[in-house]
Amino acid sequence: MRGLVARALPACLLAWTGCVDRTEYHYRPANVSLQMGRPVEEVFHRPDGTKVVISPRLPGTPAQEPEPSAAAPTDPLGPDGSAPLQVHTPDMVLEVFMVGLRSEHYEELWDRLVSPQQKARMGGERGRETFVAFCRENRQELMASCLKLCSSIRGGQALFAQPGQEMLRYQLPTTDQANFGFTLVEVERTRDGLRLAGIR
Repeated sequence: MRGLVARALPACLLAWTGCVDRTEYHYRPANVSLQMGRPVEEVFHRPDGTKVVISPRLPGTPAQEPEPSAAAPTDPLGPDGSAPLQVHTPDMVLEVFMVGLRSEHYEELWDRLVSPQQKARMGGERGRETFVAFCRENRQELMASCLKLCSSIRGGQALFAQPGQEMLRYQLPTTDQANFGFTLVEVERTRDGLRLAGIR
């Protein structure tokens, strides 16, 4: 979030003095973004007001609409996602969290992915508004950080600790921590599998 604010402030200030009306497009394959732990598409403004768009699609290339038979699977957190979440590994917790962030289903994330223990620590339903606001305000940096955490866990590079009987903690390697706004995820065991306890 700090990085996003730092990038956004110059653009806001330039709005008062006259921004340069220019957009630069940079091509970056989706697989490269994932390996870097960055969002597939990024947009930010340089100090001179130039808008920079990083995308896996070249400018002018129409987005490919999926054929009806090859449509994307239903969002497990969407209105039709009534089946219990089957989440049993920490990287799966992060994957579902990213699905919810991408589709902006923050309420569903609270209802279905946040652990009952964490909800209680946040005051039950009183914590819902805080959680939704946190996801909305930090969405882009959360996506980038979760991608990197996910790849670090799968690659065996994440730092592991178990601060409690049901709590598992995974942290980015020291060499990566300065590059991401969120470096640590905590998951908890519940009767339905692993659930999200916190990310910071």
